[in-house]
Amino acid sequence: MKRYIFLTSALFIMAALMVSCGGSQKAAVANPDMETIADPFQDLTDMANQIIQAGGVAAVGQGQSSRMDLARKKAVTDAQGQLAEIFNLKVQKLKKNFQEEIGSADDSEINEAFSTVTKTLTSQILRGAVTKKVKYMRDKSTGKITAAAVVAIEPNVLNKSILDEMKAKRPKLYERFRASKAYEELKNEMKDYEKQQNQGY
Repeated sequence: MKRYIFLTSALFIMAALMVSCGGSQKAAVANPDMETIADPFQDLTDMANQIIQAGGVAAVGQGQSSRMDLARKKAVTDAQGQLAEIFNLKVQKLKKNFQEEIGSADDSEINEAFSTVTKTLTSQILRGAVTKKVKYMRDKSTGKITAAAVVAIEPNVLNKSILDEMKAKRPKLYERFRASKAYEELKNEMKDYEKQQNQGY
């Protein structure tokens, strides 16, 4: 009898929970004033993400002008500004991986070396950044042109620059770095990217 009462109570609780859960899921009411707009530059964002995943740095910038050439220039400048931040994040990640691997998070030599790499290479690398693709949109009512540009520094250029700078400024640390997994990751990124390029990706 007790078992019967227990089963009945359990079923009642389950039914109550199902009703309360179902009641809370109200159908979303569509707002007639809102519409979904597709990103016209999504393909450029996808391209930039592929380059980043392959170990490089890339960004999509936008610019607007009544002239196509000025819109493009503004878009490229915007992307270059973003590249500096992305490059800094990459170097910081590299430093963190190296420090964790050798168990020395407070090593002043490592901190100094990677800080120097960032400061020295940021301006140099940005000058060598490549505009991979540009798209334009024209506003028919105003005649204004919006340009979006993918600007990138590919892994082989980026990683070689980091390694060369470290080798020139901190040769002893460079030798320690060469024996690390972080170094292997950089080399593998370069190899994988070259392989992708040869296969036409």
